[in-house]
Amino acid sequence: MEQKMSQHEKIRKITFGAILIAISLVLGMTGWGFIPLPLPIAGATIFHIPVILAGILVGPEIGFITGLVFGIFAFTKYSSLFPWFALIPARPFIGVTSYYVFELFYKLLNRQKGKSPFHLTLPAALGGITGSLTNSIGTLGLGYFFKVFGKTIEVNRAAIISSIPVAILEAILAAILLPILVIPLYAYIHPNQKNDSAD
Repeated sequence: MEQKMSQHEKIRKITFGAILIAISLVLGMTGWGFIPLPLPIAGATIFHIPVILAGILVGPEIGFITGLVFGIFAFTKYSSLFPWFALIPARPFIGVTSYYVFELFYKLLNRQKGKSPFHLTLPAALGGITGSLTNSIGTLGLGYFFKVFGKTIEVNRAAIISSIPVAILEAILAAILLPILVIPLYAYIHPNQKNDSAD
């Protein structure tokens, strides 16, 4: 799928990456990216959506930066509850894992001649789910490992179990929204790619 980018494509990617970073800054500064919940994890998030979108549409580098913005704002919001080494490290990799899963399935679906009806939909959905689970499993896994929810394994295990429905809902949200967003935007940002018209 890698092709030599034109100057216009580079400009589009840089511009769109900057827009997604700006959106992440707005979500963080306003608090709109975080949804308070009466659970040990303290809340859910929609912050992962622009991070995943950055990874898929612009690349792993911008995905990493956008995810780092997510992690920093998560720390500023929840630093009184959890340490930085549980809140930040997994988030920069949301966009990275999303990018590589999207790329893998995009290439697999576009090997065959002709356009698959799922050539963007399925890769975007799988990339979205992967990014969301990178956030949930990575952050909760670090929390469990460092026992940030309590002093005993049992307390931390109970916190993880109570968080599973939230993690599933965030992954479902990503699976639904990412194809809706990627399909119209991908052809604009990557105009030189083959078979990239909307599904």
